[in-house]
Formats: sequence, C-alpha cells, structure tokens
Amino acid sequence: MKKLLIIPLLAMLASCTMLGITKPLTFDEQLATAYTAHTTVVQAATVAVQAGSLSSAQGDKVSAMANTSRSILDAARAAEVAGNTAGASAQLILATTALTAIQTFLNTSKATPLAGSK
Repeated sequence: MKKLLIIPLLAMLASCTMLGITKPLTFDEQLATAYTAHTTVVQAATVAVQAGSLSSAQGDKVSAMANTSRSILDAARAAEVAGNTAGASAQLILATTALTAIQTFLNTSKATPLAGSK
C-alpha cells in the first residue's frame, strides 16, 4: 500500500520541477547565484558598450551600480559568517533586487537610456 502512495507523490514532484518550482536554495546557494548574476551583469554591460547598445557613460553607471551590489553581497557573506542571518538575508535581498534591476535595464537598454547619459 505504501508503494502505491509513493507513485503519486513522485509524479507530483516531477510536475513541480517541470513547472519551474524547485526546492528552496540555502543561503550559500542564493549567495553563489547572486555572485554569478553580478558577473553576468558586468560582462553583459561590457559587451553592450562594445556593441554600441550602451554609451560609455551608461556603462560607467551600470558598472558603479554593479560594484555597489558586489559590496553588498560581500557584506551579506560577512554577516552570515558572523551569525547575523537576518542581516545577511536582508543584504542579499537588497543586492539581488539591484542586480535584477540592472539586468532588466540591460535587456531594454536601447529603449530606456539612463538619466543624464549621452
């Protein structure tokens, strides 16, 4: 009887994965993902400037924002190591929100230049 109950459970878990629902990541996994996003943003901004999709001034602003996000990620890691999990989580959320905003800007950079950029 127990084997019959496992089959629907396995099917449900498989369908969750197909829908993009995954198990929650640990703090360290979320932090590693955020560092990867930072690297991706920096590389994408560099390519966009080289391709002419972003001006040099826009690239400098994106770079400064990415560097700030990296500093916040470093602070989140330090807070987590020190045992301040609430502070670490808050800083991780702040940095990932900023990185997501930068990614969104880069994805739409031709239509939405940064204020004050030429």
